[in-house]
Amino acid sequence: MIYHFKNEQPSNLLRGHLNLGGHNGNTSLEVTNHYLEKNGECWIPIMGEIHYGRVNREIWKDELLKIKAGGITVIAAYVFWIFHEEEEGQFNFTGNYDLRHFLTLIQECGLEVVMRIGPWCHAELRNGGFPDWLVKKGCRTRTDDPEYLNYVTRYWRQLKTQMSGFLFEEGGPIFAIQLENELTDNAAHIKTLKDLALELGLKAPIYTATGWNATYGAAIPERDVLPVFGGYADAPWEEHTRQLESVSHYFFLPARNDHSIGKDLIIAKETDDDVFQMKYDLYPFATCEIGPGVQVTHHRRPVISPDDAASLAMVKIGCGNNMPGYYMYRGGTNPIGQKHTMQESKATGYPNDLPVRSYDFQAPIGEFGQINPQYGKLKIQHHFLNAFGDSLGKMHPQFQAIELDGRYDTHSLRYGLRTNGQSGYVFVNNYQRHSNLSAHDGVQFVVPVANGTLTFPHQGLHVPSGSYFILPYNLNISGNTLAYATAQLLYQHDNTVFFMALDGIDAEFTWADGSSNKVRAGLDSTFKHQSEGISINVVTLTQQQAEQLFVLEGEIFYSPADLFRDGEYLTAYRQANSDLSWFHWNGSKFIEHEYHKPSLTNCIEYHEITTEIPETLGSEELLLSKTDQIKSWWLNIDNINLADNSDALICLDYIGDIAQLYVDDILVADDFYKGTKWLVSLRHIKRFGNNVKLIISKNTEDNIYIESEERTGLDLKDIHLDVIYDHKFKI
Repeated sequence: MIYHFKNEQPSNLLRGHLNLGGHNGNTSLEVTNHYLEKNGECWIPIMGEIHYGRVNREIWKDELLKIKAGGITVIAAYVFWIFHEEEEGQFNFTGNYDLRHFLTLIQECGLEVVMRIGPWCHAELRNGGFPDWLVKKGCRTRTDDPEYLNYVTRYWRQLKTQMSGFLFEEGGPIFAIQLENELTDNAAHIKTLKDLALELGLKAPIYTATGWNATYGAAIPERDVLPVFGGYADAPWEEHTRQLESVSHYFFLPARNDHSIGKDLIIAKETDDDVFQMKYDLYPFATCEIGPGVQVTHHRRPVISPDDAASLAMVKIGCGNNMPGYYMYRGGTNPIGQKHTMQESKATGYPNDLPVRSYDFQAPIGEFGQINPQYGKLKIQHHFLNAFGDSLGKMHPQFQAIELDGRYDTHSLRYGLRTNGQSGYVFVNNYQRHSNLSAHDGVQFVVPVANGTLTFPHQGLHVPSGSYFILPYNLNISGNTLAYATAQLLYQHDNTVFFMALDGIDAEFTWADGSSNKVRAGLDSTFKHQSEGISINVVTLTQQQAEQLFVLEGEIFYSPADLFRDGEYLTAYRQANSDLSWFHWNGSKFIEHEYHKPSLTNCIEYHEITTEIPETLGSEELLLSKTDQIKSWWLNIDNINLADNSDALICLDYIGDIAQLYVDDILVADDFYKGTKWLVSLRHIKRFGNNVKLIISKNTEDNIYIESEERTGLDLKDIHLDVIYDHKFKI
């Protein structure tokens, strides 16, 4: 079947129409209505969120380098007021709250940063990040109330001291600042906050504000901020406990907004003449909350698969997203305050009960630094954007001409296009969370080229159910014109271009000179193509190999382990597998560097003990289970042998409602059962001591959404240990 696109023309390119942008002597930044520009060139930042106050500072640098190795170029980070001024007038920027040290490491790692300074942040935190003392003042927060603004001014003066030297105008990495969060109907207050930030010296060329609120967008000072959007595969804040209906994010649509984000806190308005309607054509499509996972609530516990995450992110690029931003990219652990816990809860007037400690978020990098499968799948897209984003960003989206039969259409092909009228990329998404979409045969696309149209592929394409991919056409690669490929473009390094073969689809390359190549993917799958005396190498990897391809400081590596780089040192690390071999691309082939560590076997001794719930902060979490059926176990971690490896994950296989780990009656980790094994860092536990107790409550309620088949009961099936094998190589 032949598929066409709507011929929708982009709006005229605008520059200088917003009160944004700037230069610092070395770098200039501009916000056009289509994309961001750095030094006059189209720039697609790739942004990943990490909360320094939810991660132990001793591992900050390694975690930032892991993020960078995932293809992220920009760090996003909330600054939580409740962390820094828990007691009125007593500011704390030490330990895990040392913002200045965090910024120093970001700069050392060669990353840039968007500081989300609030003052209100949400982030599933107590009071949305407001300190208790501020809430008790009774002033009208999140407004221009003078009393509230006085407190904000005092707090932001402290932030200015911490951020001094790291601002863009000083040559630092802070190129953007987000004001507030999910404030949907007070543009004047956002403008007040921007003016206050400028007055206090919290200056950045770009200020952002979240733009979601039903169909029409949040009310913003339209010339003073860049609205940023998001999208999640599920909505654990929904009140009901049924499976969520199909979300729109798996369709190629022009809408930027997500009606469901913040639905638990935002009051929707009906359309009328008084409702603010965002002028989307003023801004590039930018995001800050593409969800590669979600945080569970007590009543809703979805499990986000790697394909749930990666297909959604790819669709957003196909829809025109020119600033992918992930929330969260690296999970974390809530601290416990001096007088209270820090999580969002119904007890503090918020709609949901969250875990006291865990903010894992099912992120690409989990709560304890573990690599989850979506990390590799998203990295494929990041390699592509980092290599080809300057041209892709100038390509406008065109949407499919075939009308779909609503959100429950599982039979029609979903596809989109980004094109400059001569070349481009076809996006195909035949994947939907909780749905089985029909396979398609004989698929061909009609796309625009300079002298008319091109129909490709010539033989028709088989699109398997569950597949999602990007196909290039009329692509100029160092003077060689690729008419089209049925493999996904991955990265270009000098005169070598890397592709990824697609599962269930033959990899074929057809060139403008009429020649073609059919290949079988692998590390040694290389062929040359030459046009007018210019020769290029084409390497085609399997999808698994593409997920494990790393671009580190401009060099190409492959490894079945995960890698990150710090200068001349390469770190390989891997869960429960001691093979840390890696391959380096030397310009013509992959060279293997074989390395195996001794395998370690550890057993964790544990036995059931009399249940005595500690009277300590966090223990009240167990009351959420509304049951007196609770069991406890003692865990012996004294004799675990890690050799020279830095950490291990304790894997707990259980059924229940809430699981908690205590060390000397201090709650150090917790989990809301969702049908998956609970992983906890041994290093994290040992920071508190060795006297470890596990407590699990029984799950008896029916009004909890759990995707697992094993929904109720109380059973500890097994505990075992997975060593995280790691080694640092000098290269």
